[in-house]
Amino acid sequence: MLDTGLNVVEQGILIVGILVMAATSIIGVFARNMGHSLSFVDELAQLLVVIVTFVGVGHGVRNARHIRVSALHDMLPDKGQKILLTFVSFFSCALLALLAYYSIEYIQNLQKSGRVMPSMQLPLWIPYLIVPVGLIVGSAQFFLAGVRNIISKGAWLSWHNRDEYEDELAAEAGISTEEQAYYESESAPKEAGGKEKSNG
Repeated sequence: MLDTGLNVVEQGILIVGILVMAATSIIGVFARNMGHSLSFVDELAQLLVVIVTFVGVGHGVRNARHIRVSALHDMLPDKGQKILLTFVSFFSCALLALLAYYSIEYIQNLQKSGRVMPSMQLPLWIPYLIVPVGLIVGSAQFFLAGVRNIISKGAWLSWHNRDEYEDELAAEAGISTEEQAYYESESAPKEAGGKEKSNG
């Protein structure tokens, strides 16, 4: 329930943040063309970039939408893929936790320095609070993905999403599940026959 609620909140923040960021950028362009300088618009856009980026960290991991390099993954058997995903999940968990620790130190230094945003006069450490929050949420989601791979059968990209890379490629190519199963059943005897000939 908590995870579902957090997912909805993150979606809302991302949608609103991107829309407002686009609107402020357009307003800034029109203002400059009319000879006016709205410095607070640029500051607001920069602030929204930070918010969207680090809210998106946890959201991306939870929904298995983070960038993946699958070259090594695709060469491994099913068990090897599961082991690799488990290792990557726990390693990413530790890395994001370390970055969260350093980001907290950075925010503490910002608070001590008393730096503020020039136009909005907002203490700089306040908007940057989203950085450790996003990193901690992302770290927790990677931890859950690692645990999921340990306690459940199959390979998992996150707590809710199985590793279905081939199914995703088939969907993008417009191949249905039935067609994919048919092609796999047709190719299996051919591969078996090829192995028998090579052994003979």
